[in-house]
Amino acid sequence: MKHVHYGWVVCITCTLLLFITMGTVSNGFSVYLPYIMDERGLTHAQTSSLVTLRCLTAFLAMLTIGWYYKKVSLRLGVSIAACCAGLSYLLYASARTYPLFCVGAAVSGLSYGFGSMIPVSLLMNRWFDRHRALALSICATGSGIATIVLPPVTTALVEHLTMGTAFRIEGAAIFLLAALIFAVLRSDPAEKGLAPCGHQEAPTGQETPARKAHGDIPRAAFVLLAFASLFMGAVANPGFVHLSVLFSGEGFSAGAVAAIISGTGLMLTLGKLLYGETTDHVGGCKSTLLFGAILVAGHVLCCLAFLQSIPLSVLTAVCMGVGYPIATIGPSVWANDLASPRQYPTVLRRLQVIYAGGALVFATVPGLLADRFGDYLPAYILFSCLVLVSLLLIALSYRAGRRVRTEHKA
Repeated sequence: MKHVHYGWVVCITCTLLLFITMGTVSNGFSVYLPYIMDERGLTHAQTSSLVTLRCLTAFLAMLTIGWYYKKVSLRLGVSIAACCAGLSYLLYASARTYPLFCVGAAVSGLSYGFGSMIPVSLLMNRWFDRHRALALSICATGSGIATIVLPPVTTALVEHLTMGTAFRIEGAAIFLLAALIFAVLRSDPAEKGLAPCGHQEAPTGQETPARKAHGDIPRAAFVLLAFASLFMGAVANPGFVHLSVLFSGEGFSAGAVAAIISGTGLMLTLGKLLYGETTDHVGGCKSTLLFGAILVAGHVLCCLAFLQSIPLSVLTAVCMGVGYPIATIGPSVWANDLASPRQYPTVLRRLQVIYAGGALVFATVPGLLADRFGDYLPAYILFSCLVLVSLLLIALSYRAGRRVRTEHKA
């Protein structure tokens, strides 16, 4: 039996990490929003503001993430981030008023900011010379798996016990998983006496394809990618989090809403794997445009939620799940395609910060629009337009990058 490189163990561990720092903090928490409004009397705007506050602290965490990981190793840093998710759930469990929910949201933002795609992308870059897009996609399925598992589990816990008890049980489970991550994860292949996965496959004296250097990213391409990341952040985070209140507000039962969110998570998990494989074969630009078109279709279908059609809701879950990977994994892929290896960490960090900024700026928009118009349909019309604009910007950024590299070769 062929020996399995420890990089794949790290990959699975990072999948578990994103299950916590993205899945429970963002996707899993969205299931609680209708219950929080009903049981604690929060308005639509107040509920959306919890997402805003989480996005704000995540944004600030990403701004300081370079300093953070100079003080602690990747291994310790992501373990602390995972523990912040568990602490936030315990704070939610104790919350009876709006201010304490805000404290929990702020702590959860630290988990998201310090423990999500930036450190995972850096880890995959350290541990993999080949199959990097696939490894990153496998890691990113963690949030999708959480979206499959948590909605029915959370709904059952809340319906049969209480909302506070559900938060406590899931918070305790997060702490146990955080301990497992610290026990298994390693920051660098050298800590296990290994080279990156695939490194030994390269001919002597040559770089593996993933390590080939090209020119620095053109300024125009970076600016275009920055705006695309901004809009993707606006769509991916607030758009997904508000799916539960969109469908519950249009008359779907709690069980149906949980099934829709869980189904979206299932397709999101499969979509991330498909996106990674597709990217490795056809490149980041073509794969982004393909999956982006599917995401646009999903948002258009969200605008038809008022029809209360089960077949349409199933199709919505499929399109949203398959399309969402470009929003979560996309910035890492675009940075890897267009930036030189020397630039990659800086470009990745900047795109992720801008992505978080988009989520922050637009976090309260769905709630504000719902308070103004009575439902969430206007928000999803806006999200559809933002995805279309993002796809255009991404295509133009790749075109600018190719043109500059062609000029350098000439």
